[in-house]
Amino acid sequence: MSNATVDLVCGPADPLPGSEQSYRLTGLLGSGGQADVYQAVRVSAGISSAPLTVKVFRFNPNDTREHQYGSWDKGDAVLMDLHSRGVGSICRRIDAFYGRVPHRPGSAPHGDPVPFQVLEYLPGHDLRQLLQRRLGRVDAARTLRSVAEVMSAMHRPPTGAHPVLHMDLKPANVIIGPDGSAKVIDFTGARYHTPAHLTTIAYTRETAGPEAHQGTVGPAYDVHGFGSIAFYLVTGASARTDSPGHEQSVPWARLRRHPVLETNDRLRELLTAPLDDDPANRPRTDELPRWIDELATVVSHSKLPDLGVDWAPSGLSPADAPTRRLDRPGVPPTVVTPAAAVPGPTGTRVMKPGGVPLTGPASNAVRDKPISGRVHVPEQDPRQEGAYSPGRSAGSADPSPANRGALPRLRLAGDPEEAHHDHAKEDRAPLLGPPGSLAKGFEFSVIGGLFSLIMWLLWAVEQGMETLRGQVFSYLFVIAVAIGLFFLIRLAGGMLWGRWLGAKRKTARLAHLGTGIFLFMVGLSYLEQLEWSWLDLDFSWFDWITGLFG
Repeated sequence: MSNATVDLVCGPADPLPGSEQSYRLTGLLGSGGQADVYQAVRVSAGISSAPLTVKVFRFNPNDTREHQYGSWDKGDAVLMDLHSRGVGSICRRIDAFYGRVPHRPGSAPHGDPVPFQVLEYLPGHDLRQLLQRRLGRVDAARTLRSVAEVMSAMHRPPTGAHPVLHMDLKPANVIIGPDGSAKVIDFTGARYHTPAHLTTIAYTRETAGPEAHQGTVGPAYDVHGFGSIAFYLVTGASARTDSPGHEQSVPWARLRRHPVLETNDRLRELLTAPLDDDPANRPRTDELPRWIDELATVVSHSKLPDLGVDWAPSGLSPADAPTRRLDRPGVPPTVVTPAAAVPGPTGTRVMKPGGVPLTGPASNAVRDKPISGRVHVPEQDPRQEGAYSPGRSAGSADPSPANRGALPRLRLAGDPEEAHHDHAKEDRAPLLGPPGSLAKGFEFSVIGGLFSLIMWLLWAVEQGMETLRGQVFSYLFVIAVAIGLFFLIRLAGGMLWGRWLGAKRKTARLAHLGTGIFLFMVGLSYLEQLEWSWLDLDFSWFDWITGLFG
């Protein structure tokens, strides 16, 4: 995506001469509902810095400036705090100031001061662009781990720091750099997890949890956004959608039913766990690393369409996972701004308690405005982010709060209370072998079966048609015995090799070989019963074979 070239200047409105021209804007990267985002450089004594990103906020005429200043200040304070804590994989905040709107060099600035935010310049593409335009490949597990690390730093901060909610995690707010690393952007709607700070709720219909409509948010709200990112990486589609022609019984979008999940129960169970309508049913933030490992394992063993997404083996950290450059010949890397400046079909809104959006001309503006009623902020509790119930599907009605404590959790590998049970279950190899192994070696059974069938046909013709029914039933009995023999050998091998010796059984050749030998011997017995007087032979195949072992 090419950037529109501009030649503008801006800067803080302070007493230093020339301060309002200290930033030179060279390209318009995009415009969102609340801000314009530019590529820029910092100019000092005629020397230009490395490229930066400057975010210029616009005022909403339907809201007071005091409220909008407060909204901008809250998001900026959270981002500055996260940066000072050393949180990795986020867009770095460099500076913030109030100044007049960008203007031509040499011309006098005009208008009232507006908020500016200076951020690091991020080359790369967001996940939505990467998958839709096939601009490069994504290491999904590495990306999800980076997002989960940011969430852990926000939700479980060190002593003395306050928990933070991002409030708008979605594919468009995750940037993949040219080296394959992932960064979380757009903290405009981020808030401290406290009623005094969290007076509005950022809401994107395709990715946000329905609890926004009840004015009840907590860390589980970010978990839902994280789940929407994982859902997009697996399916290439948004997590929630309104079915055409379907009358909605709830104000929020329902969870999307995707074909790749309909035939894989475990994948569907894992992928919909963080997207459950009930926040109490979702995995906790501290469970996400194990959730990612299990999801990566399940996806890597599933036959899914290639969306340009790779799933690293389970257990690799982001540093260990392989990286791929996203730029390709003839396609320059797009610089994606930390403002999510290019809105999608729908954008982020702010919800009042009860599901009433704050109105305004920009559909994707994130604003902060005092509201009637109260936004409920749950206490910081280990169960705040919830635990998924495999007995409930995402999109179902919320259970009563009194019943939430009894809901079973999604079982993840490594759960302390179920670790022994899960490991024992994993160690118990299936007696019949892994799926797909039964067909390997089938040619032995086919050869033996064809030989016995041909010999039976010759024998049946010689016996005469008047006894054909009895002859057919006798041969069907032979086939039934052969099938039983096959499964008996398979079960015996499962006990001996699969469970006692712990060997991996990739084929069923031994069972098929035994079945083929049995059918071959049956064919020889039919051959022995044939009258070969016209060949003047007095020879018994059965006696000859048994004589080899006598």
